[in-house]
Amino acid sequence: MKKLNLLYFSPTDGTKKIVKEIANGIGYEYKEFDITLSQNRTENLFFDENDLVIIGVPTYAGRFPKLLKGYLDKISCNNAMAVFVATYGNRDYEDCLLEMKDLFESKGFIGVAAGVFVAEHSSTSKLATNRPNNDDLNIARDFGVQIKNKLNNLNDVSELKLEVPGNFPYVEKNIPQVPMAPETNDTCVNCKVCAKHCPTSAIDFDYCKTIDATKCIRCCSCVKRCPLNSKKFTHPGFNNMKNMLESNFADVVRMPEIFIG
Repeated sequence: MKKLNLLYFSPTDGTKKIVKEIANGIGYEYKEFDITLSQNRTENLFFDENDLVIIGVPTYAGRFPKLLKGYLDKISCNNAMAVFVATYGNRDYEDCLLEMKDLFESKGFIGVAAGVFVAEHSSTSKLATNRPNNDDLNIARDFGVQIKNKLNNLNDVSELKLEVPGNFPYVEKNIPQVPMAPETNDTCVNCKVCAKHCPTSAIDFDYCKTIDATKCIRCCSCVKRCPLNSKKFTHPGFNNMKNMLESNFADVVRMPEIFIG
């Protein structure tokens, strides 16, 4: 039996829910590596042929999160099996899944399965509202069962031929990345929930209205978690993007996709 590990980046918890439900379907006890917060991306990690690692990230503009690429230097592997999971906010995952597969397989991981799941968009609740829902989680759990069955019937890793959608060279969005951060209104009571959950430590822990826009990745963890709805993006660039998404994708229904080698 493989040692099951969960390795995920999940600012608004959608990816985390999916990864854990896949693990529930596999049914093994697992070790968690939640690399969402900057303080959890400092230690070196090593996985070997006795490990099965479910790796989960959200899609950023059709790509693997840039923030994590430096951290990959701290991850090493000797033929561990991997399940690649990408979530996206109902627009498109484009090349994220392929890029993730390429990045981790180049480090020595062996892809056994992959999946893409829909989670409520970080920028607007009007896209994929309240997802992953119960149907998504049931599909994720069944995906875990399928992975376990695949491993139980696998004679040799050379039998694995995992293919996932995507294109290389990966998609490039030529959109200027203007530094921006959410505004904080006077309802803020400095409870520090936002600062505790910020993946880049962009929010001042002592005075939560102070945010370093050069560190902000617009994950909206602070916006969604604030118990008083004190934070909101007001930058025109953000609002233009949000309006485009709501106009084109709010009524679209995407479904999970799974791939097994």
